[in-house]
Amino acid sequence: MIDRKLEANIKKTKEFMEIWDKFNHIFKATISGDHVSINEEEEFLSSKALVNSRYEDLMDSLGVKPLKRFIMSPSIYSVLSLEKISIMSDEKLGMVDKDWKESSKFLTALFKRLESKKRRIEGFNRFFFMAKKGIRRKK
Repeated sequence: MIDRKLEANIKKTKEFMEIWDKFNHIFKATISGDHVSINEEEEFLSSKALVNSRYEDLMDSLGVKPLKRFIMSPSIYSVLSLEKISIMSDEKLGMVDKDWKESSKFLTALFKRLESKKRRIEGFNRFFFMAKKGIRRKK
């Protein structure tokens, strides 16, 4: 027996983790330069919108109510423009880095929990199959 909803949630979580990592890469690559181009700014803002949309979709799929949702990196979402990063304090940049790490930990834990649930279901299914096979032999 395959839990299609669980499989879909695992896939969505993995895809979101990839998008999140790409978003982080875009952010780091952009702030490491001396100048932020218009294209880099647009890529960052569109990635940010994509991350937000996919996060909401993932949380909906997992059945997490809006009030109980983990706020993904508030310091990252507060960056409305990469141009303003150059004037950010070191403390604020440190918070952004901390939020990236915390969000990655959260996503990894979520993914592991879903994978663990999948293994439990598979184990139960094997047990059920073996028990059913044993009952047929007795007849």
